[in-house]
Parts: sequence; C-alpha cells; structure tokens
Amino acid sequence: MRTQDTFGFLKDFISTGKSTQEPELETLTPDEIEEGKGLAILAYIPVVCFIPFLQGKKGNKFAYEHGKQGVVLFLFEVVALLGALFWKAALFLASVAALVGIIYVLQGKMWKIPVIGDFADKIESPETNKTD
Repeated sequence: MRTQDTFGFLKDFISTGKSTQEPELETLTPDEIEEGKGLAILAYIPVVCFIPFLQGKKGNKFAYEHGKQGVVLFLFEVVALLGALFWKAALFLASVAALVGIIYVLQGKMWKIPVIGDFADKIESPETNKTD
C-alpha cells in the first residue's frame, strides 16, 4: 500500500527554501510596500485589477507586481465564466431540442433539428449499405 506517497504531489507546491519573488521584494523599501498595499489590494478585485497594473507600473513596483497577477487571474476568471455560460446555454438548447423532438414524435411527424439534423443526415443508414 502506498500511503506515504499519497500526498507526494504536494511537495511540488510547498516551498522548501526562498521563493523566486523574495529577492525582488528585498529591493523594495518598507515605505514603498506600505504605500502600495492599498493599491495592491485592488489587484485581486475583478475589473478593478487594471488600476494597480496601470498605475503601479509608474509609481509602485509592489502594487505593479500584484497588479500583474490580478490581471492574469481576472482573465482566467473571464475564460472560466464564459466557458461555464457556454455549456449551460448549450445544455439548455439541447434540452429544448429534445423536448420539441418528443412532441413531434408523439404527433407522428418528422422534425429536423437545426444544425444537428444536417450532421445526422451524413450518417448512412444500414439499408443504403446493402448491395444486391
């Protein structure tokens, strides 16, 4: 049984020494860090993250570094949100199409789902493959 290696992957995420950002922070003065804290907090609020990214570049390196991370985090959030909305909309439309299809079946009618019906027409039926 591999119980001791169960959480071995966590070693990649746990810092064993100084991180790569510590030397950069050592060049910052305590006053610069304290001055940039308010602006740096904005870096982690969606949409507002652009303020420390743009303002910090000119004035405060501490806020700018957090601003860079905030902008990337915001872009990740937008992509995740759009992906989730797309899949929810797709599932909703598929459910509506299935419901309409069931109604047509109960009425004894044929119905071609827009777009999907065109793909379905490309599938050959077993009867067309028979050779006489």
